[in-house]
Amino acid sequence: MNKTEISWTELTWNPMSGCKAISDECRYCYAESLAEDKRGTAAFPQGFALTIRAHKLAEPARIRRPSLIFCNSMSDPGLAELPDEYRSRIFDAIDATPRHRYQMLTKRPEVLLDWLHRTGRRLSPSIWMGVTIGSPHHVSLARLPLLRQFRALGAEVLFVSAEPLLGSLPLDLDGIDWIITGGESGRHYSDPAVLADRFLVRAGAKGEPNWVPRQDRADWVRRLRDEAERAGCAHWFKQWGGPRPTSGGRMLDRRTHDGMPLHVAGAMPDGYNHAVPHHHADERRSLPLAHF
Repeated sequence: MNKTEISWTELTWNPMSGCKAISDECRYCYAESLAEDKRGTAAFPQGFALTIRAHKLAEPARIRRPSLIFCNSMSDPGLAELPDEYRSRIFDAIDATPRHRYQMLTKRPEVLLDWLHRTGRRLSPSIWMGVTIGSPHHVSLARLPLLRQFRALGAEVLFVSAEPLLGSLPLDLDGIDWIITGGESGRHYSDPAVLADRFLVRAGAKGEPNWVPRQDRADWVRRLRDEAERAGCAHWFKQWGGPRPTSGGRMLDRRTHDGMPLHVAGAMPDGYNHAVPHHHADERRSLPLAHF
């Protein structure tokens, strides 16, 4: 179990690592870059190939304080190659620690739905079930109706991660409790064509900050913010992005958007102190224009 710089959670839990790219959002996967950079080491002997880490199944029980836990930052719990027996052991560990809240994010909701139906299993109320929808292409948009099916299987919090946000998304967020939005970050910013194609920021001109939110793409975020407000869905804007997640700041229209699904009874861990974990002291200096 690791503390994390991911602003919308507290801890990351990785009972396995490794995945395969299946859609636009995966193209510059930070987890793959990290694992492949360390291929052959004790931490990642197989790089980003699927690696079972059974010794980590006991970690949630050792964390006494009720916590927000992102499962799984280095893989996908819906990965088809994950053996059913081991997937069951992951969910058993979750069921045994109801004091925590597990933010479970997948790009393969159909795999998890099939597994739940085949096994007759229901989701623990401590699981927040989420899907990644960052691209306007059908393969990403098709995940939203599948996400809604988890409600009947016990999910009390449904969420969308629109990160990396790669276009204007025509989402209907009725029945969705939480959405995370954010631009791309990573070392691939150094390719000018990739920067122009995928990022929500541009390099600053003279007299500007190093990284500036792109006015022509800011409405991609605003569209989802406004849809979330209409649908009664909490909104967390994580970042504009750039070389690092913090490069462009996280202010949208002169404020941060720090929504959590507080409106869902029992969603948060007992005693959770609702505060932004990772505000940055230079946040306001990242604003080049009053428009933002």
